[in-house]
Amino acid sequence: MRILELEEKFQQETTLNEVLEALKEDFSMVDYYAGILRSGIIDNAHEANEALGKLTGTFSNLRTALGVAETEKKNREVRKYNQIRIDKENASEKFTSASAEKEASAHVGEYRRIRNIIEAYKEACEKDISSLQSILKDLIREGKQPAE
Repeated sequence: MRILELEEKFQQETTLNEVLEALKEDFSMVDYYAGILRSGIIDNAHEANEALGKLTGTFSNLRTALGVAETEKKNREVRKYNQIRIDKENASEKFTSASAEKEASAHVGEYRRIRNIIEAYKEACEKDISSLQSILKDLIREGKQPAE
């Protein structure tokens, strides 16, 4: 998914679930290889090498999506915090930073949820890649070279 399309989906809370839908293929790829690794059925270097290529591309997509998610969540949280501070000052009311931080954090709850899901899949993908690299090294050491 192109970054501009992803950023567009983050602009409104009503379109946030479209982010998850847009990343569904990447999530499925991570889930698929997690199942393969869990089963321990990768036994040839060609399969391991192919899986590494697919998961590396998936990791790139997820890392980009996570960057957008983190940025949007943080920016919205800071804006909400500043809005609370300004509103309190304009109303000549006492401003409490801790209270404003809690309110701002609650305000971005759905953005945090989306970010956390993307981050979890990115980290799982990273672990899958690491495991596949180890499997590939072992297979090559055993003389099972990837087919060209």
